[in-house]
Amino acid sequence: MKTFTANEAKQKLGLVLDTARTGPVTITKHGRPEFVLTSKEDYDSMAELKYENLKREVAKGFDALDRGEFSTRTFEEILAEVKAEFNQ
Repeated sequence: MKTFTANEAKQKLGLVLDTARTGPVTITKHGRPEFVLTSKEDYDSMAELKYENLKREVAKGFDALDRGEFSTRTFEEILAEVKAEFNQ
């Protein structure tokens, strides 16, 4: 993944945008990655995957309720699990 500092991104916006057409671009601030710039197509694909994953998890929850199964896990614990699966 190509990386630009925030200052470089500001000065070379055209290059950054052209680079993002072919793959994600990391923008750093104070030496730390802060942002990832990607194409609209890639963003839409990631958003669709996230939405489908959410729908699947909700369906699993309703299926468990239908079977009379209940969880004592907190929402934060479940959300952390889903995020971990998504980041794999």
